[in-house]
Amino acid sequence: MIAVLKTSTASLRLQTQSPWRRVSVEFMNSPTAVFGLLVLLAIVLVAFFAPWIVVQNPYDLMQLNVLDARLAPGSVNMDSGYTYWLGTDGQGRDLVSAIMYGLRISLWVGIGSALIAAMIGTLLGLVSAYVGGWVDALLMRLVDLLLSFPVILMALMILAWLGKGLVM
Repeated sequence: MIAVLKTSTASLRLQTQSPWRRVSVEFMNSPTAVFGLLVLLAIVLVAFFAPWIVVQNPYDLMQLNVLDARLAPGSVNMDSGYTYWLGTDGQGRDLVSAIMYGLRISLWVGIGSALIAAMIGTLLGLVSAYVGGWVDALLMRLVDLLLSFPVILMALMILAWLGKGLVM
C-alpha cells in the first residue's frame, strides 16, 4: 500500500510539472542518454578547440614534412619530438590532427543538413495542413514515393545527378 502511494505521488508530481521539466528529469534519469550527451559534448568540444589541441594543422602546407610520410602509429617526429598516435598519411599529415579538423566539417554538414531538412519539412507540412484537399494528398503521395526507395539508391541517384561534386 505504501509503495503504491509513493508511486502515485511521484507520478502525480511528474504530471504537475511543465513538459520541459518532465522531459529533462526523465532524460537525466536515463544513464544511456546522459552518456550519449557527454560523448556528444566531448565531440563538439574537440571539434571547436581543434586548433588549440593538435600540434599540426593538416591544411597548412608549411608545417608538412615529406620525410614524415607514411609513418607507423606511435612513431616519433625527430624534429619536434611529437608522437604520431595514429601515424601519418602519404603527405606527412598527422592523422589525429586530420581527424579532429575533419570533425569540424562533419559537424557543420550534419547540423546544416538537419536544419535544412527541418525547414523544408516544416514548410511543406504547414502548406499541406493549411491548404488541405488535393495539395495535401499530392504531398503525401510524393513523400510516400520518396520513402519507398532505399536510402542507398537515393544517394546513388543524387550522386549521378550532381556528378563528382558540387563544383564542376
